[in-house]
Amino acid sequence: MSAYSIESFVKDLKSITDVETDDRAILKQVTPLAVRLAEDTSWVKPDYYSGSEEQGFGVTILHEGDDYELLVETVCWLPGRGVTPHDHQTWGVVVGLDGAEKNVNWRRRDDGAKAGYADLEERNEVIVTRGQFCTFMPDDIHSVRNDGDTPALSLHVYGRSLTQTGRSEFDPVARTVILCPARERIKG
Repeated sequence: MSAYSIESFVKDLKSITDVETDDRAILKQVTPLAVRLAEDTSWVKPDYYSGSEEQGFGVTILHEGDDYELLVETVCWLPGRGVTPHDHQTWGVVVGLDGAEKNVNWRRRDDGAKAGYADLEERNEVIVTRGQFCTFMPDDIHSVRNDGDTPALSLHVYGRSLTQTGRSEFDPVARTVILCPARERIKG
């Protein structure tokens, strides 16, 4: 029996999203497929373990639809590095491939009515290791950190390219929210 490939995974994603429009229903169908893809990591290349010292991680695009629908990528979190709280403005699934990444989920206490202001509190924490996953709805807010001594690699699947969603980045100490800056990405 052959391994489940990126190409087969993307074909299955398209089959689901061509029919289903409800984000929760999509996540329910996509998550087991993403976990299946992560079971056999023979498709993972050594290059996927590289990261930008400046941003603290590396993003390798495995698939990005011509219309910016469906994004499949790996993210390599460098040791001791991560990102501040942010949303995605699309559904998402993250599955661990190697190492451990800490996802802290946040809850917004304010109503979002005041421009540039956001009052967040920590809700819970999920450690994603090989084969473990977490899912996100468009407005969910989380931060990510690799507290380990080696790079942590994960598979990320989104309903839309993150460069096209107008997502937000939050500073819980200063209680601010801004447009998420562009991230360095490479095509795999």
